[in-house]
Amino acid sequence: MKRIAAAFLLTCALLAGGAAAAFAKGADDPTPTTTTETATTTVPEPPPPPTTTTTTTTVPSPPTAPAINYGVADDNGKYADDGGAWFDGMLAGANLTEVRWTLAYNGDPNTITELPFIQRAAPQAEKDGVHVVLALYGRPATQHDPSGFCSWAALVATTVQQWGIHDFIVWNEPNTALYWSPQDATAPRAYEALLARCYDAIHAADSSARVIGFGLSPRSNGASQTAPIPFILAVGAAYKASGRTTPIMDQMSIHPYPNPNHPTDGPDVGYANPDFYGVPNLDGVKQALYDAFHGTGQPTTLSGLTFRIDELGWQTITPGALYPQYYNQENVAVVQQQTQANYIAQAVERYFACDPTVTDVEWFLLVDEPTRNGRDQTGRSIGGGWQSGFLTAGGQGVSTPKLSYSEDAPLFAAGRLACSGGMINWTPAANRAQTVSSTKPQGKGKGKGKNAKKAAKVRLARRR
Repeated sequence: MKRIAAAFLLTCALLAGGAAAAFAKGADDPTPTTTTETATTTVPEPPPPPTTTTTTTTVPSPPTAPAINYGVADDNGKYADDGGAWFDGMLAGANLTEVRWTLAYNGDPNTITELPFIQRAAPQAEKDGVHVVLALYGRPATQHDPSGFCSWAALVATTVQQWGIHDFIVWNEPNTALYWSPQDATAPRAYEALLARCYDAIHAADSSARVIGFGLSPRSNGASQTAPIPFILAVGAAYKASGRTTPIMDQMSIHPYPNPNHPTDGPDVGYANPDFYGVPNLDGVKQALYDAFHGTGQPTTLSGLTFRIDELGWQTITPGALYPQYYNQENVAVVQQQTQANYIAQAVERYFACDPTVTDVEWFLLVDEPTRNGRDQTGRSIGGGWQSGFLTAGGQGVSTPKLSYSEDAPLFAAGRLACSGGMINWTPAANRAQTVSSTKPQGKGKGKGKNAKKAAKVRLARRR
């Protein structure tokens, strides 16, 4: 019945009005569709790494586990001429309820460059019941003076609360030179100062605000990126040195992409390097937070801090004979549509739905970008080039659903009941070495009790 319902919603959504234009991301473009580097970065990771995860136990699902919500990170609706009406309808058809939009600071604390787009799209999202999250960051990457940026962030918070927008991610991937420069030993300390100041400014502007920290890239490729786990620890050291006794974030944002050397790896494959993290390595992030902030005014995951996974995805094959809207040659390894659907299901069933720390997941893109390699049809670099959406590129009248659109929709609707095992019950280790002692994926194994039986029914509905 859930599959039938999803198909019915899909049919209705495809008939909805409006057109969404696809936008690509440039490295220094303040209006990108995406906020992720093109997938051409080479990471010095041993080939191919074994699955490495952290020590986890499973217990029957507690009745107090917070709800989990699913959505996408995609700016197409924000820029659409119809205010995102078609885009929002397609979200609903897949049981997706959230969208993350990017918003860039240009150096003027009194100007919101993309305000006209927000004024058009935010009321539409509110009408359609879509929960909007704003990722705030500066362009160029050197534009991170705390005074100016946080004054601007407060202006944004004051402006958008009229449309029910209260969630703000402060920066995107500050552990990469692409988004925070200089990227050296001073970066964590500088980011802590900015996050602390913005926390106070945003809360002063909106008492209902939720300030979300970090938005970390999951790895390092050398001098242009700081490994995420040391970055967290260094931010914690800066926090303690500052003497602050109040929080700097209400939630943490993370981007657990697979190793770009092996982009077709499924969610069960993590990073061998304990300073990196993937889907099965989230306990390492929890341990770093505990080591960095335990005993301070900043909560850890043991005291209520939750994770927002606001970027993750697998790119799919886009053969030109079937999809003429794409252009240029693919420059990374991609997966079949069925594999994408299966990987998303595995991430939900084995990890996210089973982890009470994960309360929000925004998959990277609803609608594919048309360029396969981050260049336009003249060969000019425009960034982006991602085909990880639930829909093919093009917008209304052109985009068609991939298999993941209908197959994974029942899992998103099921929430915690999609968990295939018991809920994860993480406890801190005495030291970091103990957090990389297990190779068993989190949440994977035989189901326990009523929750697992319901999850089995959800999986059966998905596969029919």
